[in-house]
Amino acid sequence: MANEYSITNRLEKKIQRIISHNLIHNIKYNRLKNISIDDIKLTKDLSSAKVFCSVLTSDLPKKNLESLLTKASGFFKKEIGKALEIKKIPTLIFIIDNHEEYANRINLLIEQTIKKDNEKK
Repeated sequence: MANEYSITNRLEKKIQRIISHNLIHNIKYNRLKNISIDDIKLTKDLSSAKVFCSVLTSDLPKKNLESLLTKASGFFKKEIGKALEIKKIPTLIFIIDNHEEYANRINLLIEQTIKKDNEKK
């Protein structure tokens, strides 16, 4: 049976910790400090990594945050290279994940539907 916790999964977790640590401690741009790294998905050949982020609070549009994170990707790649001994550092693709907003919207719709059903009774 193959190892269920493969090298890809271990690298994903390590890269997530490295980026999160650097966002908290080493980034000087305060607007990026309110970003949480939720998940990382590496390709099988380890050439690129999708970094899923969520925004805690921000006055900037999500596209601006994605572009700021993309500009900082060189810094993150340098820090990943220092911490990990891998031949090729993956290209980082930042994606702002709005799952929390979506979940809140769904909950609101469910509550409205329940309220309407109770009014009909």
